[in-house]
Amino acid sequence: MTNLEPIPNREFLPVFSMDWFGLLRKIKQVEGNYGVLSPIHCTNNFLHSVRELGKPFFIDHGVFAKQKLPWYFQKYAEFKNGHWQREIRISTEQNLRQNITQYFERCDRFSPDYVFAPDVIGEPLLSLRLAHLSLDEYARKPRTYALIGVIQTGAVLYNWESNSIPQSEGLLPHYNSPRCFLASLISEYRRIGYQNIALGGLLQARDDTPTGLKFGLSPERLDELLAWSRPEFVLGGLALTRIEVLRKHKVWADSTNWLWWDARYDKKRFGNRDAMGEVLGKILVN
Repeated sequence: MTNLEPIPNREFLPVFSMDWFGLLRKIKQVEGNYGVLSPIHCTNNFLHSVRELGKPFFIDHGVFAKQKLPWYFQKYAEFKNGHWQREIRISTEQNLRQNITQYFERCDRFSPDYVFAPDVIGEPLLSLRLAHLSLDEYARKPRTYALIGVIQTGAVLYNWESNSIPQSEGLLPHYNSPRCFLASLISEYRRIGYQNIALGGLLQARDDTPTGLKFGLSPERLDELLAWSRPEFVLGGLALTRIEVLRKHKVWADSTNWLWWDARYDKKRFGNRDAMGEVLGKILVN
C-alpha cells in the first residue's frame, strides 16, 4: 500500500546527509534521535549499511550528482535545410517516466522510510511537472515508504524580479510577489496529492564556504517562510543558527556541511561548543 499520509506526530528531526563510509562511521558513534539522507547513486553496500543503522532513512535523486547530460535532458538531431541540426531539449514524457520508474525500483531495494520525488535545481515549474509524474509512478504499485514532494523555493525567493514602475499598456502580473507564487505552487502540490513537502533550492553557490554552498535565508526570514508555508522538510536547512527556528515549527531538515560538527570547524565562531550535542540534545559518544 502506498503511503501518502502526513507524517504522524511530527517533531523537529535533524537529518544528516552522507554518501561515503567515512561519514557513516562517524554517525555510528552518535546517540540521539536523528535521520540519515543518502542519494540513490550510492553503492548498494552503502545504502544497505545506512538502512542497518535503524534510523529514519531518506533517499533522494541526487540533485548534486555531476553528469555530462542531466537525466531530464535529451539530445535531438534533425536533418533540416541540407544539414543536421542538433540540440538538447527536455526529455520526452516517456523517458522521464522511465527514469522515475527506475529510481523508485532502486529505492524499493533498500527499504527507506522516506523518498524525495525527483526535482531540478532552479526549476520550480519543471519540478512540479516531475512531481506529477512521480506521484503517478509511485502509486502504480505498493510502496512501503512515504513520498515527499520537493518545491524549488530558492529559485523564486532569490531570483524574483519586481518592477516598481507600472507599465500603462501592460496587464497586472498574475503573481506579484515570491510569496504569491510559492503559495500557489504549494497549493498545487497539496491538490495533486502530496501530503508531505520539502522546500528545496535554498542552498546558494558560494566560493568562500568550505562546501561551496551556503543557505541563503537568515533565521528571521526562514521563520517567516515556515510560518506560512508549513512544510514538513527544509532541504539543506540544518545549522546551529537555525535550530530554534526549526524546533519552533517542528520541521525536519538536513545538512550537507559536515564541517559544522567536525573538530576542524570554525572555533573562532563557536569556541568549544558541542555542536552535535546541541542539535541532538545528547553528548557525542567517542
